[in-house]
Amino acid sequence: MTTDAVTLTPSVDADATRAIRAWLVPVLVGAAVFMAASLVVDSYVVGVVHDDGMYVVLAKALASGRGYRWLHLPGAPPATHFPPGYPAVLALLWKLFPSFPENVAAFEFANVLFMSAAAIGVFYFARSRFGMSELGSAILALATTLGIPTLALTVLVMSEPLFLALLVPTLLYAERIVSGESPRTRDIVVLALLVGAATLVRTHGIALIGAITIVLALRRRWRDAALFAGIAGATLVPWQLWVATHAGVVPSTMSGNYESYGAWFAGGLRAEGVDLIGRTLLRTTSDLGGMFETLLAPSMPTAVRITGLTVLCSLGILGARTLWRRTPVSAGFLALYSAIILVWPFWPARFFWGVWPLVMMLPILGMRDVLAWRPSSRPALAARTAALTAGALLAVGYLSYNARGYRHRWWGSIPRSISGEVRPMLNWIASHAPRNALLATEAETSVYLYTGRAAVPVTTFTVDEYFRPRSPVENAAVIDTILTRYRPTAVIVSSGNMRDAVRELAFHQPPRLVAVDTFPLGGLVLVPRLR
Repeated sequence: MTTDAVTLTPSVDADATRAIRAWLVPVLVGAAVFMAASLVVDSYVVGVVHDDGMYVVLAKALASGRGYRWLHLPGAPPATHFPPGYPAVLALLWKLFPSFPENVAAFEFANVLFMSAAAIGVFYFARSRFGMSELGSAILALATTLGIPTLALTVLVMSEPLFLALLVPTLLYAERIVSGESPRTRDIVVLALLVGAATLVRTHGIALIGAITIVLALRRRWRDAALFAGIAGATLVPWQLWVATHAGVVPSTMSGNYESYGAWFAGGLRAEGVDLIGRTLLRTTSDLGGMFETLLAPSMPTAVRITGLTVLCSLGILGARTLWRRTPVSAGFLALYSAIILVWPFWPARFFWGVWPLVMMLPILGMRDVLAWRPSSRPALAARTAALTAGALLAVGYLSYNARGYRHRWWGSIPRSISGEVRPMLNWIASHAPRNALLATEAETSVYLYTGRAAVPVTTFTVDEYFRPRSPVENAAVIDTILTRYRPTAVIVSSGNMRDAVRELAFHQPPRLVAVDTFPLGGLVLVPRLR
């Protein structure tokens, strides 16, 4: 008996050690992301990047029982711009922490928690689908969730961290199902509901619906494909009915920011035709190339940056082959997602940052393939050495970029800068504007949230703005439309382009606006002169 016990003990201990390590390493990864991201969370004025303020206004509307509405606009019209998933989560937090702006910290730390969950998902994704070591999986998870691109979204009240936290485990589950490891009807239904939930957080989840349906169809699992697509589509029907029922509730100059993205894009196509797609592709691919050059070869000569981008693309293409072979749903999702972003006339970097772990996985998988390649000829050996060297230099460049970013706190540079510009405006409004005033301003959600005054925008959002800045005359026409529709108490602006626009109206004959006050950093307060 003693001999048997001694013989079995090492095996039992080894199994216990492996079991502990199996859950401990990913937990440590998630904890590391949570602690690091928590340290960089900073206070800023909600609304300075526009979408964040809109999410918080919608959360307040839901939490207060007033429905899914734009509370800051006159009449509180129904909201159709964002799907309700993320605002609903914020509304639950608002119920727990009802005091604004103190509850903004709860919203920000919720995003930190979501990114931590996403990091754990990335760890398991790399470990289970690509056979990476625990160390390699941990490094990948940390590098892709604690880089400047993802931190820039994590520290804001934005929907990307929640979407990524839902996306990665959903992809893992989908890969199991399409590979036949879990083919039961119940699993198809659960997967469809998960995908529907992710799409109600960010509309780009539609790419996930398409990818899973296509992969199931390619494997001739027609019933599963139809069942999945039907249930996933059904989860979106109430939202789409809401959008269709409440179209056209704001002036056309506000529709880009306050109505559906689909209508916004369709309006661009009506104005420019299919030429818009080609024009957009040229611009988005150029912008993406510039982004990756900056991330991977910062402060380098143009020739070096172009060479680095070429190497990155080559490794990415090589990695895409492995991604498709090992995880076809993930590859299909990334392909469809990228296609949507590339034809969408808007700065594409933010959208790719939202799925950054998947984006970075492509060149990493490409490098693994190069490492595994064992050529025998001298030219092939030289090519392998050159590829490995170039890949290592790209990794050094990315690390260098992030090191500089951490040193200068780049993740919060935009909200910090704009917060400094908006605070004087909010201070002036709080001390001078009547409580029942209706204000036309560049930061309408911030004005409502921090001062309680109703507010309408003086800016617009059109497809054409991606290709050229609007002129002062065009901006003045937008403000004139707002004046006619809403008759605000005052127009309050601070940025240079809006100051130029209101001057057009102030010098118009007869004047449409009259300046009555100023505030620090170039702020102007004007009152309308009725026609």
